[in-house]
Amino acid sequence: MSMSSEWHPAIAVSELSQDGVHPAVVGQHKLIVLRADGQAVAYRDACPHEGFPMSKNAERQDFVLVCNKHLWEFEAATGEYISRTPRPECNLKRYPTREVNGMVEVDISAVPLT
Repeated sequence: MSMSSEWHPAIAVSELSQDGVHPAVVGQHKLIVLRADGQAVAYRDACPHEGFPMSKNAERQDFVLVCNKHLWEFEAATGEYISRTPRPECNLKRYPTREVNGMVEVDISAVPLT
């Protein structure tokens, strides 16, 4: 992580539905933002498999995010790839989030958490 945070608003908290996948652009960063386990989470808008945009291909099924391009599945709250064998290189790239004054903010200076 870099020495200084760079928090930017991504989406209004009121726009986050309980089961939606919301595209957002912060600077040059294309993201998806969603609510999982009561928290706002942000991921790079790219499936780790072949880079297809999750904002166009993802579907929410309860606690699971599915990339409909090749049916890869991820834990919505953590971005972890669902597999019998842990494969951290296949996890969604997650950015730190916080909620401030009704906005979900994302720290784009952070290296995405894997």
